Amino acid sequence: MKKQTRILLVDDDTTAMSLLKDVLDEKGYSVDMAPDVDSAIEKLEHFNYQAIVTDLKMPGKSGMELLEFSVAHFPEIPVIMLTGYGTIQNAVQALKKGAFDYIAKPVQVDELAIVLKKAIKQKKLQEQNLFLKNQLNKLDDFLYGTKNETFSRVFETIESVKNLQTTILVEGESGTGKEVIARYIHKTGSWSAGSFVPINCGAIPENLIESELFGYDKGAFTDAKKRTKGKLEIADGGTLFLDEIDELPPKAQVALLRFLQEREITPLGSTRRISLNVRIIAATNKDLKRLIKEGSFRDDLFYRINVIPIHIPPLRERREDIIPLANWFIERFSQEYNRKPRRLSEKAKELLLSYNWPGNIRELRNSIERAVIISKTEEIPPDLFHLEPESGILFPAGSSNNSGFHTEGILPLKEIEERYINWVLERMNGNKTLTASKLGISIRGLRYKLQNNKLQNNEKNKN
Repeated sequence: MKKQTRILLVDDDTTAMSLLKDVLDEKGYSVDMAPDVDSAIEKLEHFNYQAIVTDLKMPGKSGMELLEFSVAHFPEIPVIMLTGYGTIQNAVQALKKGAFDYIAKPVQVDELAIVLKKAIKQKKLQEQNLFLKNQLNKLDDFLYGTKNETFSRVFETIESVKNLQTTILVEGESGTGKEVIARYIHKTGSWSAGSFVPINCGAIPENLIESELFGYDKGAFTDAKKRTKGKLEIADGGTLFLDEIDELPPKAQVALLRFLQEREITPLGSTRRISLNVRIIAATNKDLKRLIKEGSFRDDLFYRINVIPIHIPPLRERREDIIPLANWFIERFSQEYNRKPRRLSEKAKELLLSYNWPGNIRELRNSIERAVIISKTEEIPPDLFHLEPESGILFPAGSSNNSGFHTEGILPLKEIEERYINWVLERMNGNKTLTASKLGISIRGLRYKLQNNKLQNNEKNKN
């Protein structure tokens, strides 16, 4: 455990406190000691602690008074009470007033270590949740402030359907923010009290997708050791977000269609029928009507999920939003990486506005994040972005003709795609999952492209 995990130990018994400090030091904690409440308050006002461990009974002010002060002024710091015989009743009262837990004296160090670990873990989770909530609220500010007329109409549609159980289909190119929109619909609508449960239909092996969606009973298959809820049941009372629904296998399409018709599921290996109150939001970056003609997507399922279609325009059609969104990412990453506030130079703004952003908001986000990290000055120059405005292709820094890309002549689009995929795969050290994520496609889609490219190259070699 790293030493920055700092604990405040408060007890008038300095001998017992020193022994506890020595043991906790050995376990990797950095421990400060205070013999009374006033000393503890002074330390709290000058140092940052991850937890407070305090005796309940002390001369002068009690541990209960320290608890009340901490809850009022430092509510994010968990407080653990140490109680002697006959003070358990007071310890229970302390729990009601906001203490994390209590431990009876004489203190068992292993027990204290376990409680400390739980308290610090809960503190971290609360901080993460607060950070995510703040980020989502900030993003709301940007979404409401969009200057694009088409994007504004998206939110007019959301306002009219956010409290309805009707199924929503969010369409848009990869990286346009379909999941952000889905989370926004959930957060602002009647299902916000429930969970938002995302599932990427393209990232789950075909033989597991049904068990992921519908769950299974013990013994349903070889490794089914216990009853396990599926994503639909977990999302009961909330929203299930089906990303890349175009990747859903045919058998799972039939099962999902049945659920949309009946609002009931039967877990694998079970005869029980479970009624669910779930709002379904699906998303795709493909043309589902074309997939229907090709026979890979059911037309009856399409009509079930396409009740309320929401089309997210690509970033190149929202150029008036590019700079405000870039500034939002700059503020976010400057805080995240502890940088002084950055700003775009005028030339950088011109470059961002002239670029076609084939990767949409995801590409803009990644470009801004990299620029904030490597920028040596508060003003971000254009050369940190490495964008090619004419083609819309992201070029690696210092790329040359032998790096896989060149600007001389015109290459067929298929060859550009093949080279780009191989370039990203190489930089992800051959990790196909990371590569698919960076490219904004499913892992199955990446495998298909790699296999297809391999077959084409073999044909070329034969000729």
